[in-house]
Amino acid sequence: MLQFLVCSDVHTYTDNIRLAIRKADHIDAVLIAGDLEAEKDLVLSAVGNIPCYMVCGNNDYYLNTDYPQELLIDITGNIHTGSDASPGGPVIGKVTELGYDTVPGKDEGVESVRQNSFSAFFARLFGSRTADLPKGLSFPQHTFKRPADSIHRILMTHGKEYKVPDISLLAMRAGIWDADLVIFGHTHQFWDTTFQRGKIRLINPGCLVGDPKASIRAYGNYEICSFSLLRIGDRGEIDVEHLYL
Repeated sequence: MLQFLVCSDVHTYTDNIRLAIRKADHIDAVLIAGDLEAEKDLVLSAVGNIPCYMVCGNNDYYLNTDYPQELLIDITGNIHTGSDASPGGPVIGKVTELGYDTVPGKDEGVESVRQNSFSAFFARLFGSRTADLPKGLSFPQHTFKRPADSIHRILMTHGKEYKVPDISLLAMRAGIWDADLVIFGHTHQFWDTTFQRGKIRLINPGCLVGDPKASIRAYGNYEICSFSLLRIGDRGEIDVEHLYL
């Protein structure tokens, strides 16, 4: 089983990452969906020797860092269908950095092309009104299928550019890249929902901002010191647990 610590919107509270790791116990990797407002060395110090994958949030552009805008994380391995689940289960395979304007192409190692119903719907909805599109985002009229050995493909992005909490654009972007899991942030609220009849699962862990010793667990509509554990089992099953510090 793979177990990820999923967090977002740290907003300088890097010690909360360390506390979340301690509370979660075993962690295979840390996934952070932007708005860290901290240089990479501070984040990696909090994470320790655990692999860590981060994307840039709208409050991170002033930093002297190379956080990518988006990441594709392929989970590969052998799916065990019998009752004797054994070693050789899911692992982190290829990790690909994307820009908001990146579209799939041969250099991404794609295997096949098919018409994307999300893109077709979006084109009908907006027609030629390109001014209505979020600036810098690319939505081609096709999608590319992930490799056959990819059990799950995670698209991790911050979310502001997709106008969250509306998830329609975000789900369409996932469809273009054939991602069945989306991790995003920005709203500071926990989400675990599905789109396109359960084909795409979207997870927002909330935010790791604030003092975990404070008795308050929410401020207005914002959840304070919130994170998630994402577990992927040997049969590819997914479990998400929402936790607080």
